[in-house]
Amino acid sequence: MQRFRRALALAAAALVATVAAVVVPATGAMAAPPLDPSMPSSWAKWTFHSGGDYNLVVDASYSGGHGAAAQLYGDHGGSNQIWFQEAAAEGGQFLHPGYDRWLCLGRNGTGWGSSVSVQACDGSANQRWLITRLRYEYYLLKPYDAQDLCVDVPNSNFAQGVDLQLWGCNESAAQYWRMGQCWAAACDGQWPDVTDCDTSGGDEVLDVTRGSERLVLIRATGCHAFYARLTYQAGTGDTIKLVMRRHHTDGNSSAMVLPVEAGQTRWSPMFGVDQTGATFDACVEKYGDPSYTFCTNLWWV
Repeated sequence: MQRFRRALALAAAALVATVAAVVVPATGAMAAPPLDPSMPSSWAKWTFHSGGDYNLVVDASYSGGHGAAAQLYGDHGGSNQIWFQEAAAEGGQFLHPGYDRWLCLGRNGTGWGSSVSVQACDGSANQRWLITRLRYEYYLLKPYDAQDLCVDVPNSNFAQGVDLQLWGCNESAAQYWRMGQCWAAACDGQWPDVTDCDTSGGDEVLDVTRGSERLVLIRATGCHAFYARLTYQAGTGDTIKLVMRRHHTDGNSSAMVLPVEAGQTRWSPMFGVDQTGATFDACVEKYGDPSYTFCTNLWWV
């Protein structure tokens, strides 16, 4: 996505910061491999930001293989900090680190203090999880078959490099994970990548293709919001419109319109779920040609 917006925002913040800078050591985590292209695009993507320090996230240490620790690390948006969600037939969800579809987040034991690590996927119960909402954009991460336990920051030590564990659920900042920087209507008009809503359970819920255009409606579960993506590969040079809409139960609707040129892929800003019963869709339209229109179906929560 348009990650440059986030980079610019972080750079601007650094220029005006008055606190002492913290030097982050260059490690394997900073040089994460690219996302595994075999990940299905429909799988939801999550980044788990610590409840005690939003700038620290769940990270697969050194983008490692079987046995690599799940740790807290400074957020750099790498593939070892993005977790793809796959539904498990037996219940719960597998969480794959973004760099390898065949690895899974797992637990090494069943009791308090058990460590959490990356493991070779084997379909076992210790690799199945529940992502449950605590409140707003705050979530708990629990083993599917031991829901009295939560992924936990030991001793609430919010420091880079701390390995994660399982602990009895207590809903403290050491156990809840924030998914994005906005929630519901507060997301209106904001870009999903800037607010981290693109990796807060970003799930492609509707998809329609017509000719060279592919239109996708995306639900950002962890931000309680929707946005759209349009890929326009035609070589005609015509400019078309990506239209994102939210419809209220009283018949009123809101829309955001972005021009898209041939060869571009563009994302819309977000509309939040601001009303029970609100529905969302996205459309493609062409300037000067009202007959050239197609839309996704409506989606609601």
